[in-house]
Amino acid sequence: MIVKRGKRYVLKSKESGRTLGVHPSREAAERQETAINMSKARAAGHKLPPPPDERGETMRRIRSGKAKFAVPFLLALGLAHGARAATLTCPAGYLTAPGGQTTTGPSANTVVARSAPALVFQLQGAGTSTSAQVEICCSPFTCGAAAVWAPVQGGSVTLSGGNLNAAVSVLDPTCMYRVMVTACTSCSLNVAYACSGAH
Repeated sequence: MIVKRGKRYVLKSKESGRTLGVHPSREAAERQETAINMSKARAAGHKLPPPPDERGETMRRIRSGKAKFAVPFLLALGLAHGARAATLTCPAGYLTAPGGQTTTGPSANTVVARSAPALVFQLQGAGTSTSAQVEICCSPFTCGAAAVWAPVQGGSVTLSGGNLNAAVSVLDPTCMYRVMVTACTSCSLNVAYACSGAH
């Protein structure tokens, strides 16, 4: 259900009363509500048409001058990233490429956790020496540049021999996230992510 609070529209769960999202317009809250209902229907086995081309619609609104809140959309769609990276959304997936990451550098993908109270990363792999750091970028047009990514406090994990299995959680996630592998000797690292309370 959607409740107006001041100038904001709050989407709340009918079952638990928990806040699922806060939006600047009723239209935006209705879009999230529709997406949640469609996701639940798909999970229940119902066949639904694919979601609309949000990127195309956003660009049409920007060109027509109707997009008042373009920055969050651009963040979510990852327009600042190169072709090799994909910007993923919750509830779950992998930031690393299939087969895991075997070199130093940023994860193949990034994630935006919209309307989720928490975001968790699980790092699994093996190697002689592996170190990784969860990073955040809030600059929508320059997240492709290494200098704008900042380490998340408490988001560093290190392995010295044996298997790596570590988790990093972020409460009230905002902006865009990735994992930077800073050391990789004979390593293979998989990074899974998941959001809690996204539906």
